[in-house]
Amino acid sequence: MNSIPSSQTIPFQLQGQFVGFIYKSNGQSKSLILAVGERQLRVKIDKSLRDTQALNILPGDWISITGEQEFKGNFTKLKLKAYEINRLSCNVKCDQEQENNANVTVQGKTCPKKGKILLCNKSDCAKRGGRKLHQLLEQTLCNLGLQDHVTIEKTSCQKRCGKAPNMILMPGKSKHSKPNPKAIAELLEEHYLNSLNK
Repeated sequence: MNSIPSSQTIPFQLQGQFVGFIYKSNGQSKSLILAVGERQLRVKIDKSLRDTQALNILPGDWISITGEQEFKGNFTKLKLKAYEINRLSCNVKCDQEQENNANVTVQGKTCPKKGKILLCNKSDCAKRGGRKLHQLLEQTLCNLGLQDHVTIEKTSCQKRCGKAPNMILMPGKSKHSKPNPKAIAELLEEHYLNSLNK
């Protein structure tokens, strides 16, 4: 009867969407989570790659990982270790409309900063365009590839009822009342994308 080797190591290359890092108690990254289809894989990071700022990747980015996979025992235990990590693109997957609006995608730009939009949800704002503004913001974030970087958070009264609908762009606390629907894309692009390239 042939004995099963205790472990076997073979090279691998994976492409998927970066979910986030797993950190040690001292704050140093030790692994990352990669979404491949419906699965999420945990990949150990080689010591030479543990400077997360140097990697320049954000959750939602599409990345390529090259490394080694180690099978142990009866091959039911699998460990992945990354020796090379490359960002393929920022997260710009978003329906066919994304392709039709290539002039406003984030391709070729620095990945966007994290943020949120505080949208007043009191009755006056909601009735005076707040609901339509919410839908427009969602679609525009999608078109810009920002849907995984910027969230929309409904708030209580922002004390500017006479100028409804109202919103605040974070970070920066940039307040906007009665925003022109035609200018929303330019406004969000300027706040979350262009400000990084100045």
